[in-house]
Amino acid sequence: MSDYEKLASVVQIVVAILAFISVYLVVRQIKILTSQLKATQLASEAQSIISIVEFLQTTEAREARETVRAKLSELHHDAWDERQNQHASLACANYDVVAALLRVDLIQNKHVIIENWAPSIIHCHRVLSPFIEKKRILAGGDRKYWSNFDWLRDQCPRS
Repeated sequence: MSDYEKLASVVQIVVAILAFISVYLVVRQIKILTSQLKATQLASEAQSIISIVEFLQTTEAREARETVRAKLSELHHDAWDERQNQHASLACANYDVVAALLRVDLIQNKHVIIENWAPSIIHCHRVLSPFIEKKRILAGGDRKYWSNFDWLRDQCPRS
């Protein structure tokens, strides 16, 4: 084997080693980027859950749910005054919005919201069902009105 052939072999071996090192570094970089992407997705989902919780915990939303659960559950829906109707409407709208966000599957762990608010969701839906049906059949109403709230109730585990 000539000196040229020996040199060519050494260069090929060095190139092959460098190629393997490059492949190793690329694979390692892909693994790092994948783990960073997963961490970003988890952080985004956590932030989404926190945003929904903050939305449900606003003073107005809590007051509306408290009114529905404590007061409206004791009265026939035809006896509700204007303020009580506003609380009923707000409770329906809030749960409808939350359900719409959960239905689009942006949050993988939607059970965190559903399971923690299930008693309230179920109770509010039961109390507000006649109110919802009335809104749906009124002029300008629609059968799909607050249908996400119906979906949310159906997602709740039954005790």
